[in-house]
Amino acid sequence: MAISQTAFSIRPVEDGELEAWLALRNRGYPWATNRERFLFSESLRPADEPVLYLGAWTPDRVLAATAECALGEEGERFVDRAESFIMVDPRFRRAGLGGRLALEAERFAAAHGVRWLEALFYERDQAIAKPFLEGHGFSELERYETSWQQPSAVSLGDLEQRRSELRRIGIETADFAEIDSEAARRALYRCEMAIVRDMPHEPLADWHDAPYATWIRKVLDAPGTSAEAMFVARDGDQIVGLTYLVARGNGDAEVGDTGVVASHRRRGIALVLKMMATRYAASRGIRRVQTDNRADNVGMLTINRKLGFVPDETILIFAKTINQ
Repeated sequence: MAISQTAFSIRPVEDGELEAWLALRNRGYPWATNRERFLFSESLRPADEPVLYLGAWTPDRVLAATAECALGEEGERFVDRAESFIMVDPRFRRAGLGGRLALEAERFAAAHGVRWLEALFYERDQAIAKPFLEGHGFSELERYETSWQQPSAVSLGDLEQRRSELRRIGIETADFAEIDSEAARRALYRCEMAIVRDMPHEPLADWHDAPYATWIRKVLDAPGTSAEAMFVARDGDQIVGLTYLVARGNGDAEVGDTGVVASHRRRGIALVLKMMATRYAASRGIRRVQTDNRADNVGMLTINRKLGFVPDETILIFAKTINQ
């Protein structure tokens, strides 16, 4: 199907086109989503934060490609950087369309003072994506490893013993629904903000934390989330660790986040919390749980292996400098 690059119509996605746009984008985007979850995530974005969502259509209105560029996500505003992703339907590749969309994303980022532009893709697509990005001045920044767990197949016989051992050193573990209150939510927020700042992350990464109210909506009000699917560790009134699951609506779930504050690591807290989440998933008939972790996060990857997570695809993130 030979179509000249000038024949494509490139413009912002309209509401009635969103399902088709997401369906094409999800074929290569590591964190696939549906309309409901996408729109909820967008509702967390501040009204004054610009975002670029483009589609490219053939003359007969066939969606040929998607492109996006964001300055933040779910209430969190990036500092000096933006994230981009482009997906071209294989039928329309090698027509210059990817290059046109990449230029649109870079123009958007540059217009908003971004210093570093990131692009991501699955390793399975690197034969196409890597030469394309390197040809546009990008180089590899980091890798994330995805993995899957079958909760019903995981042995959890020593979970209560491990919880008792933590209790003896003053650490209580619970599902968040048992302790939910405004004070507990504030403590949960403080814990998460400390954890994400201390996690391994790319050298260029900095951001403004999501506001408290926005983050609480994200973890407790988003489609697929619930207080019953969140598990926390407490030292007195301080929440020192957390993990939570997000149901996908198709029988699977994903790990929203897992972490322990630096002062309380190496005590087995993260393992116990993930075991509790695994027990919850098995009891709710969740077939599979997916997670992704930075490839050099040895501690979390080790915990995942203990809990039956099997490595799957690798996500690559490339970056380039666009404003000195």
